[in-house]
Amino acid sequence: MLILRAVAARRSLGAKLADISNETGLSRSTAHRFLGALVQAGLLEQEPTGGSYFLGLELCEFGAIAANRFGLRDAAHPSMGRLTEQTQDTVYMSIRHNYESICIERFEGDYPIKTLTLDIGDRRPLGVGAGSLALLAFQSDEFVSRAIALNATEAERKWNLSATQLFDFVAETRQQGYALNPGRVAPGMTAIGVPILGEKGEAVAALGVGAISSRMGSERCRQIVALMQDEAGQVAERLSRRLGPLDTQVVNRAYRAGLRNHR
Repeated sequence: MLILRAVAARRSLGAKLADISNETGLSRSTAHRFLGALVQAGLLEQEPTGGSYFLGLELCEFGAIAANRFGLRDAAHPSMGRLTEQTQDTVYMSIRHNYESICIERFEGDYPIKTLTLDIGDRRPLGVGAGSLALLAFQSDEFVSRAIALNATEAERKWNLSATQLFDFVAETRQQGYALNPGRVAPGMTAIGVPILGEKGEAVAALGVGAISSRMGSERCRQIVALMQDEAGQVAERLSRRLGPLDTQVVNRAYRAGLRNHR
């Protein structure tokens, strides 16, 4: 899993053997042996000339199956389509897995300047990014404190966000009812995150809309938030019809069952 994540983090650049060894802490000989097995299984591909490793098509297929476990993406598609049409910007759906958010769907709008800060399958520590912050803020105080304590080092190292800032963002998000990320993750890009709430009020998923900051003035943000909150409610209703009363445990059980059923 560490090797697959190291390769995934390099995206279209690919990962060299040295990169993977450094990222995972494995010796080059051990990493090379594991890489060969993953290539043989079709989970990775190796570039014939440069020798870089990339995620394999079979792994991408598994990812698509897992992301749509029990229709989670299907339930969001009508709402994401409408949001993309109405805003012309990029729309994301994320879920929570332990103390991370995972992007499971992305729709791209027609506006020519796009903000593609998340690919499907990308993970972020809870609290980093608009959708991830919406997922964190609408959890119990105990969970929020634990998540920030566990994620603080990575958030500080990669995004220069302190634990104190994350707590402040959570408080602001709860007060507003939505998360706003004005360029904290990617300069010049602003994103809004709205929770998809379960039966007891905790976030089981989140919708996000991202655009260049010049398009995200306060009045337009208010309009987009209203659209997103309406669609988030509709997604929650569709998921409830498929899964029963919604809570994080129900979504996580569906996630695990979906993975088992498609192995």
